Amino acid sequence: MNSFSSGTVAALIIANLIPLAGAMFLGWDLGAIMLLYWAESAIIGVFNVFKMLAIGGWRAAFIVIFFSVHFGGFMAGHFIFISALFLEAEGGVNDAHAGLPQFAAMFLPLWPAFIALCLSHGYSFVVNFLGQGEYRTRKLSKQMSEPYSRIILMHLVIIGGGAISMAMGEATPAVALLIVAKIAVDVRAHLKEHQHAPAAVG
Repeated sequence: MNSFSSGTVAALIIANLIPLAGAMFLGWDLGAIMLLYWAESAIIGVFNVFKMLAIGGWRAAFIVIFFSVHFGGFMAGHFIFISALFLEAEGGVNDAHAGLPQFAAMFLPLWPAFIALCLSHGYSFVVNFLGQGEYRTRKLSKQMSEPYSRIILMHLVIIGGGAISMAMGEATPAVALLIVAKIAVDVRAHLKEHQHAPAAVG
């Protein structure tokens, strides 16, 4: 079982502190933070594909394809919601014809945080899922559904906190509070996900 002193939890917290620094010192607005957390959901989905392949190998091909299509639709729906509620309010993706260039322009400054989140989830995948042998005790059906509960909870916190931040005029302390709440939820979900990990072999 992971603890707050474990390397994977520390990596998760550090990766989440980069958006906090961006909000406090680099002027990252609420729309940028929402876009970054939407991208993190995609990262979680990609690593879930790797996990399913580790569990079932090529036998998992059909369920991987099903998950990719279903999760992709889930992500598209969340992006439409976040875009309408936060990005347009921040002057972001507000033109159907200019959406892609605006999307790229908004995402470009976030690359350090995006890479940090990729490394954090990748580190957990290697250390916990592969290194601790979690893949040996997981079922494909359970693994396919694993990301949804975590992402739904994360989005509830993010969207609720984002609404409060908008109501407060998007003051930096409000955005910072949102990020801290997201870190707390993320760490709790991470610990719950890995609490039944088998002991490392060797």
